[in-house]
Amino acid sequence: MSQKQSPMSRPEADSEGQLLGVRQAALGAAAGLAGMAVMVPLLGVAWLLGAFELSAVAGLASIVGLGESFLLGAIIFVGGGMTTIPLLFASLAVFMPGESMGTKGAVFNAIVWTGFAVAFWSEQTGLTLALYLLLTLLAHVGYGYVLGTVYGRYATIPVYDV
Repeated sequence: MSQKQSPMSRPEADSEGQLLGVRQAALGAAAGLAGMAVMVPLLGVAWLLGAFELSAVAGLASIVGLGESFLLGAIIFVGGGMTTIPLLFASLAVFMPGESMGTKGAVFNAIVWTGFAVAFWSEQTGLTLALYLLLTLLAHVGYGYVLGTVYGRYATIPVYDV
């Protein structure tokens, strides 16, 4: 009887003695980029419906001292989706509920969404607020599902003894 390979495993050091190497980081970035390909169109729909303000993205550039620039803010936003979120996911996936890596990613990013919802809120009310919350949640769950699925297919999530 063949045994199903787990997408999570006890860490083994690579040839250089590292547990998280360039390959794993590159796979995380690729998985994050694939997730952004799902997220950005949904945020675009939210913007077209007037539920999401592009100035919130431009504010990211301002926070790091680059002035109000949508382009720079978008680069920071996508960069975070390719670095910070995948690394956090790789670290915390073992603790997320769900049978598949896609489900674990969706749950993880639904949690991340709570911070996004507050940070990117631009005083929407009523139906516009409901659309903002719904579409940004869908965008985050979609991102997380793709992130988890792609990362789980090509890399393993380390399980550490605590």
